[in-house]
Amino acid sequence: MKLLNELLGFAVLTGPLWLIVILLSLAFWIAVKVAKRFERRSTKIAVGLLVFLLVFFVPLGDEITGRIYLSYLCATEAGAKVYKTIELPAEYWDEQGKPKFLAPNGFVDMKLLPNRFGWHNIDEPYLDLVIKIEKRRSQFVDKTTQNVLGEKITYMRHFGWINHFSPAPNIGMSCRDLGGEFNRDELFRKEREQDQTFFQSIFKPARTIRSGR
Repeated sequence: MKLLNELLGFAVLTGPLWLIVILLSLAFWIAVKVAKRFERRSTKIAVGLLVFLLVFFVPLGDEITGRIYLSYLCATEAGAKVYKTIELPAEYWDEQGKPKFLAPNGFVDMKLLPNRFGWHNIDEPYLDLVIKIEKRRSQFVDKTTQNVLGEKITYMRHFGWINHFSPAPNIGMSCRDLGGEFNRDELFRKEREQDQTFFQSIFKPARTIRSGR
């Protein structure tokens, strides 16, 4: 029952309400018609429920499957990867060895880093069948050497056909949107910690600083 309620809620959120109502009514009507063909009460209930679920959820199959697969990709393949480290001189670190390039909100301020570093974004198709998913890579690059120092990988799923009937259709959802169970403050905190971990894994104090301590 809990799973059914979650799927119903998901269907309402991903599609226009009027179409969901039509599907519900149609599924219920067909389920009742088919169930009446059987005599035993238990069989009627079982068959009716099965038919209802098939009629209602088959049209939403791409939405449901897409969300499940996106959740899998976000849990197993998305995230930050560091490939190279860079040593920064003393002016980028305080007396405790903490980075000075952190903004007051805890995120890295690119203006406080040498301008040789920047981001290069790549969107590439990952799956384009019934379900359409894109892989998004934000590469942190040393522009002087063209070396990729690290990258952040996420995935974005395009909503299915039912979303096109909505008066205000959305494009899709990304791994970040799956964090809806967290409040905004919790989501902000997690993103801030991930940002700090990513950059502090790339940038290290110069050896002359470390040896002088």
